[in-house]
Amino acid sequence: MKMRRNMILVAADRDLRLLVSDEQSDGVTELRHIRAADLDRGEAQAEPETRTARFPKMIADFVETEWRKGGYDRLTLVARASLLRAMRQELPDRLRDRVAAVLDRDLIDRPLREITGHLKAVDAI
Repeated sequence: MKMRRNMILVAADRDLRLLVSDEQSDGVTELRHIRAADLDRGEAQAEPETRTARFPKMIADFVETEWRKGGYDRLTLVARASLLRAMRQELPDRLRDRVAAVLDRDLIDRPLREITGHLKAVDAI
């Protein structure tokens, strides 16, 4: 039987944390913490406001790349409401269909154990 893996994205205006949970573990593991500027290396000269406006698209591109590598089954999005809407609009249909949970909270600076508690409270893991 195949083990289910959940890709969890915790995002804010200029940061993205990539987390993963699977059926074997009771918690969440952080794989990467990424700044918007790191996703947008090709546009390093762009104004910060432009970069922030394009961040949801950069997130969607990053998710698609990571999804192909990681063998994930589900996708969970965590961000404030306006960023959640923008991220979902930018996701390709095949990934949008894999969104299993959405949490409208800004948890980017919270410790991993606190994020795990929020995810468990809404049955996202």
